Amino acid sequence: MEPVLKRGYSSWDRDVLPEDEYALRVETVRGRLREQGLAALVVVNYSLLGVMVDYADMAYLSGLQSGGALLIPRDGEAVYVGFGGGRELAFMRTLTWLDRVMSGGGPKAFEVVREQLRARGIASGTIAIAGAADLPASAAARVQQALADYTLQPFDAELRALRAVKRPREILTMRLTLGVVEDAVHAGLAKFVGGGDNAAAMLEAERVARARKARDVRVLVNMGGPELRPFEGRLDGRHSPVRLWVAAQYQGYWAEAAAMAPISQPTAAHKAVAAMLGVARAGATTGEVAAAAVVELSPAEGQAALEYGLGGTIGLAHDEGVRIRLGGTERLVAGSVLALRAHVAAGPAPSIDAAVATVGPSGAQRLQSLRIAG
Repeated sequence: MEPVLKRGYSSWDRDVLPEDEYALRVETVRGRLREQGLAALVVVNYSLLGVMVDYADMAYLSGLQSGGALLIPRDGEAVYVGFGGGRELAFMRTLTWLDRVMSGGGPKAFEVVREQLRARGIASGTIAIAGAADLPASAAARVQQALADYTLQPFDAELRALRAVKRPREILTMRLTLGVVEDAVHAGLAKFVGGGDNAAAMLEAERVARARKARDVRVLVNMGGPELRPFEGRLDGRHSPVRLWVAAQYQGYWAEAAAMAPISQPTAAHKAVAAMLGVARAGATTGEVAAAAVVELSPAEGQAALEYGLGGTIGLAHDEGVRIRLGGTERLVAGSVLALRAHVAAGPAPSIDAAVATVGPSGAQRLQSLRIAG
């Protein structure tokens, strides 16, 4: 039993991400397995004390954001094996296209995966595995023991490459999530302009995000000092201008937004984000994008922005691994999505701004938000 609700709205919106979307993704993965002579893929999504380490690969192929193991054979029926008991299986079946959703009985889950492999005629050989690198030692040992008859080939890089290029329905989902966070930021600022303090603005932003069907919400605001802080249960008074940042997740996909009130444009943060949008394009390095932001700022402002981070790739994970940083050599990929941000806490006029944009061959294009029906 848990004393708090860890997650908000949890449902599968089939109008946004229909079953055939997952079928196309799985068939693409199966094509890669055939090319590499691999008999199956096992995706492990480990849950530690109820906190998910990383659900992105699991959600990409199954829609589930739960701890467990997903088996996708090169040919044949896929199956999800949960780490827990069976009481949640009925609900979980409403969240996925998979016909086979079963309990693994805790520590024996990987033995169940082995039996499912054998039931599909895969008794030995080389199989792909993703997520194993993030397992704690005890869980990794259980995987090795249960799958000792197989050669395990890491498949994390292949899945990351597939996930990096967002499909049209993924972009649609992220536009809907962007609508959630924009509404949340606007509601928080309105609460402040109406006389509320900074904590009230933060709480109103989270309330609106959850009312708009966000499953997970993260909110930061200035509480009297230059830094941004989460809600800590105390009232710190009213500090103007209020700087508010919100990130949220809907249908597994993240977006973020930030703004301040009152505001006189263009602020240092606006200039930094605009500069990054002007440089971000397919083939550009993360270091080039970061440098464009820093050029627009004074040394103190630039250092403050770098301390908070300038953003990076976003999607099924809030941080998909490619970060905008000075000296970065990673090259942006066409079709990926960036969350760019600048929080300039130094100087006489602190400011904040953010943008979510798709990366194209000739530049970055801001996503246009949509609103969730109902």
